Amino acid sequence: MKIRAGAYEVDDDPGRVDLDAAVAFLTTQAYWARWRTGAVIKEQVSQAARLVGAYDEDGAMVGLARAFGDGVTLYLADVYVEPGHRGAGLGKAIVRLMIDDGPYAASRWMLHTSDAHGLYRQFGFGVPGSRSMERPRGAEPLPPDPLDTGVLTGVKVALEPLGYRHLDGLVAASADGGDLYRLSAVPRGAEQMRQYIETAIAGRDRGTSVPYAVRRLLDGVLIGSTRFWDIGYWSWERPVRLPDTCEIGYTWLSPRAIRTGANSEMKLLMLTHAFEIWGVQLVCLHTDARNERSRAAMERFGARFEGVLRSHRLASDGGPRDSARYTVTATEWPAVRDRFAEMSLRYQAG
Repeated sequence: MKIRAGAYEVDDDPGRVDLDAAVAFLTTQAYWARWRTGAVIKEQVSQAARLVGAYDEDGAMVGLARAFGDGVTLYLADVYVEPGHRGAGLGKAIVRLMIDDGPYAASRWMLHTSDAHGLYRQFGFGVPGSRSMERPRGAEPLPPDPLDTGVLTGVKVALEPLGYRHLDGLVAASADGGDLYRLSAVPRGAEQMRQYIETAIAGRDRGTSVPYAVRRLLDGVLIGSTRFWDIGYWSWERPVRLPDTCEIGYTWLSPRAIRTGANSEMKLLMLTHAFEIWGVQLVCLHTDARNERSRAAMERFGARFEGVLRSHRLASDGGPRDSARYTVTATEWPAVRDRFAEMSLRYQAG
């Protein structure tokens, strides 16, 4: 069986699996498999009860999963996507074809993993006690994850769920920041950016943040990053478990994207989703109290200044940072939305 995942093809044909590609990844990049030899991995693949591979437009294998067991109980193992192809939904497509669209959908499934718990919860695996997760026999997939926002698209920019495929573009975007980043912790260079993306994805897996890469629609160039984070849930009853509060932060833009209207549209897209899709009660934003440019931007769209939190966070220069706190409540959102509309008209007139 084959399914499409964007530009990729996901296929359960075992004859299509590239054993050398699997060995190359698992013995060098998989924290759980580096101790295995190529011969062991090839033997395990040959004995698998089920194999699912992901393939790019040229037919090269860029992801894999295998399962073994007796048909009643299956163990999911060696699920991976090559770093340059992450963030395109391949992991979800591989697991879906492996489990829900395969012959063992009603079986008991088990796995061990130290990451990507959010991915597996979508397929009915229980919340992990440590690294072990189990999907009981006959379990139904969980409802869609409300934090899976998809791409938020405006007129000038699109906010794409952050993935490793954005690395090179974001490295280019953060170059030549100079004094612009003096009060902001912006990753510089490939290694810092890789760690930045890795940390952001880990937060997404834990359900504590929703990170984005920002793409300029005019030319398709990546110009920065932002995210929802510090996502909070109240104990009251709601039909669907959705966030009740969140913060917008980790926002930075390329020097060439400053004063282009990109930042305003980013905030509008995120605030609209937070209030009108999630139904949050509060969105807060913090910035270094010394960052007059950032504070002015928040005040322009109508966020309310609540005060300065002393020694609130670590500053980009390594010391304690006083944070200026701004908020928008659900009752204030309609007026803030109107403020954005006025700002957009003034920008177009200018």
